[in-house]
Amino acid sequence: MGNDVVFYGPIGRAVEAVAPFVETDPVGIYASCLSMWSMAISDRVYLDAGMRRSPLVSTALVAGTGTGKGVATDAARHVMAESIGDILGLRETSGITSGAALVDHVYQQMVRTGEAYGVEDKRVLVVEEEWTEILKRAARDPSFTSKLRNAWDCRVLRNTTKKKSENDVPQEVRGARVVFHTHITQSDWRKYVSFDDAAGGSFNRILPVALKRVPLLRTRRMPEVDTSELVDAFKWLTEGRHIMRPTRGADHLNWIMRRAEAILIASTPEHQGVFVSRTAESTYRVAALLAASEATDRITRAHMEAAISFVRYSVRTVLDLTKQGPGKGSKKAGPEQKVLRELEAHPGGVRSAVLQRASGANAADLEDMHNRGLIALRVIKDGPGRPVKQYSLPKPLDVNIRGNSGAVLPATAQPNPFLALLNIA
Repeated sequence: MGNDVVFYGPIGRAVEAVAPFVETDPVGIYASCLSMWSMAISDRVYLDAGMRRSPLVSTALVAGTGTGKGVATDAARHVMAESIGDILGLRETSGITSGAALVDHVYQQMVRTGEAYGVEDKRVLVVEEEWTEILKRAARDPSFTSKLRNAWDCRVLRNTTKKKSENDVPQEVRGARVVFHTHITQSDWRKYVSFDDAAGGSFNRILPVALKRVPLLRTRRMPEVDTSELVDAFKWLTEGRHIMRPTRGADHLNWIMRRAEAILIASTPEHQGVFVSRTAESTYRVAALLAASEATDRITRAHMEAAISFVRYSVRTVLDLTKQGPGKGSKKAGPEQKVLRELEAHPGGVRSAVLQRASGANAADLEDMHNRGLIALRVIKDGPGRPVKQYSLPKPLDVNIRGNSGAVLPATAQPNPFLALLNIA
């Protein structure tokens, strides 16, 4: 799995500056920085006019022991020290093993900061360098994953335990900004990251990032890094609340990513599709973070393209982690997956009746897939009888799609432009 992540903007340049001096894959430093940055700015950057959603980005560094997961997180702290270092020191925690513990931590922090400063701070960065142990203990608490989902969606976090005395006050946090940054090995991911929880929408809210081994260095030192642009951007962000808005080009790419996500889910086995069902939302959040790092509330095409490269790498990571299937083997392909595979094998199109026999889908299934934009429909009238429906994959759109060599592919070489954008097909 090649690393073609674009290290973009002030964060990307800082990562590239520090990477040659540390024994870790730079993509791990970049992922760590994005999580830290997203927590720090989450109370002033929003994705909608109602200011309900913030660009929270949680990540998991996935690699074997001694591959540099801890080094990557430490290097990220070094990179972010000048801009948000104080916030990291005050808002970072670990050892959250239950849903109740998560709510209690955020609630106590909210009360404490409200009393001390008159402003309730609900930002929390949960760094779990031994995530396996946390997952083992959290597995006994069914509320943990539901709280994780609510935190990612910036919904209400609430503890509903019974009162033990008249003085007990129900704990409720509205608009909590909780980000997770975790470390785990490949084998432990496959063992402890539950398929059922992913199907419920929990672990597809955390972007896994595989780390490769890098050469050993004779000397290791953390160099000084110029992050003045990031310092200026954070200062600009503190001056008020900012609602991120896409340019026309960025909005077009966001729409394409939504289509890519739908096709990816339909064309992969269920045990893999559940882990990538928030690909488009995650991409848009990363793009918003990159825009904010440049002190702008306009998400451009360049921000989206860089975000796509990062999320694409995460998608490859999770597809590799889940290729063996949940538990004992993979699930069989469903009708939608068979339809897409049949159309990939016949780019000229397949008539409805033939496609139904080959895939097991019925006419209503095909119509639903067409309505969702997964397949294209052409009605053929070639005789006195009834018109015939012919289905095919959507045609290439106005996007630059690059092959493995980096060259832009011609339209004829793009049988599925959406998956080609993800560079997975």
